[in-house]
Amino acid sequence: MEWAWHESEDVPDELPITQCWRWLFVPDGRCIVLIDTKHRLPMLPGGTVDDQDADPSETLEREADEEARLTLGPTHYLGYLHDPTGDAYGGNKPCARVRMAAPITHVGASMPDRATGNTMTRLLAAPHEIVDLFGWGEQGRLQAAAAVRASVALWNFPVASASAGIHEVPLEGSRP
Repeated sequence: MEWAWHESEDVPDELPITQCWRWLFVPDGRCIVLIDTKHRLPMLPGGTVDDQDADPSETLEREADEEARLTLGPTHYLGYLHDPTGDAYGGNKPCARVRMAAPITHVGASMPDRATGNTMTRLLAAPHEIVDLFGWGEQGRLQAAAAVRASVALWNFPVASASAGIHEVPLEGSRP
């Protein structure tokens, strides 16, 4: 089942925000995508909104550091996905899954996630390549397009082309 994408719309008050992921850009217009080496799952940096993190941006700051050792610039809200059942990650009621964008200001050395012990593989790729590579479908394309528009308008980043390629971020980190 595809979840409906609500670009630029506020999450309705009655819909709890359970997860928040972010399209994170480097200055050449590519984004970082993480590969969970234990489960071989591709993901954007982010995660579950904990009770201690009432603001989804706080979740993203914490997760970007824990999962990928990233320091970020200002966050821009893109919209949310409406999950009508909430059962994808053990939930049992309708919820919102927020998407944001931000520039990466620093990439630290790769280390195991403090919460899970997993080390993430960090890849850089054009947003549309990420969507196609992992089969995220039409909703993924809509999110990627919103993220690219934000990166161009807010940070003056170029639109990354397929010729930029997909590259692994070195274990020791790098400058964005």
